[in-house]
Amino acid sequence: MISTVLLDVDNTLLDFNACALASMQDAFHTFDLPFSKEVVFPTFLRINDQLWTQIEEGNLTKGEHYRIRWNLILKELDIDFNGIRLEDQFVEGLHHYAVPIQGALELVSYLSQKYMVCTASNAPCSQQKQRLKTAGLFSYFDRFYFSETIGHQKPSKDFFAFCLKDLGIQDPEKVVMIGDSYKADIQGANSCGIKTIWYDAKSSKRVDTSCSDHIVHSLLEIKKIL
Repeated sequence: MISTVLLDVDNTLLDFNACALASMQDAFHTFDLPFSKEVVFPTFLRINDQLWTQIEEGNLTKGEHYRIRWNLILKELDIDFNGIRLEDQFVEGLHHYAVPIQGALELVSYLSQKYMVCTASNAPCSQQKQRLKTAGLFSYFDRFYFSETIGHQKPSKDFFAFCLKDLGIQDPEKVVMIGDSYKADIQGANSCGIKTIWYDAKSSKRVDTSCSDHIVHSLLEIKKIL
């Protein structure tokens, strides 16, 4: 019987893309840089996704990600500016934006009445806590697990093993992980024997979904499972 729910944050509970767009618009305005949503935003998404894939595969550190992300984006956009300065402004801005995914508040409220509810996120601890507070979601969580405080990041087995040990849970099947990243959330949790619910909002045409015990396309579908 499930006793504990682990929840990813970005693009599971909070719309990271919407928050990132707002924050980068602010950052470009601060430095008086030319901004076009149709050009800058897709370039950011593509490069950021590529870098996070490298992080999940263990081929890039978060420190390297911090140093190169906006430099790579600005180079492709042919904008001459210090990428680290823009990165700092962008990340600071992210603290202040929190756009909940549809159904997020109803879901965490529902889950908190039945289970111990915990975050399981690779994003910065202080940033995520502030954003959860802004979105009105923070109070529904019992514990917070972040890779920067654990010392391991999803999909590492060590990340999920730490959560189980800290929770005092010996049977991983009493825990379910809910997240949007098949590799980081679903494959990672499955490697530890944790049950999984893949939030596949984009209705991916993934062939191998064997690591997911359940697949949902909206958050409120989860209420029918748990």
